[in-house]
Amino acid sequence: MAEQVKLIDAIDRFDSALRQFEAAAARADEQRHKSESVKGEAEALRQDRKRLEGELDQVRTKAFELVDTSKKAVGKIDAAMSRIRAVIHSNSGG
Repeated sequence: MAEQVKLIDAIDRFDSALRQFEAAAARADEQRHKSESVKGEAEALRQDRKRLEGELDQVRTKAFELVDTSKKAVGKIDAAMSRIRAVIHSNSGG
């Protein structure tokens, strides 16, 4: 009878240890999945950053082109205004 109690206690301890092992394995598996998920998200963020850097470069290039075009337009407008003033001045008898 005492040996049966010892056997039952041993089986109970084994069962408890097995449940603890399974819980630890499940936690490790969950942690691995989270780690893989974080790695995937990090890679997606790196790709987004690279794409945004490219878009920013394009916007900067366009901005510089617009500034250059604006300067040329201002120069042409100034030249036209000078010619108009000269015509007005010559027509006013000056």
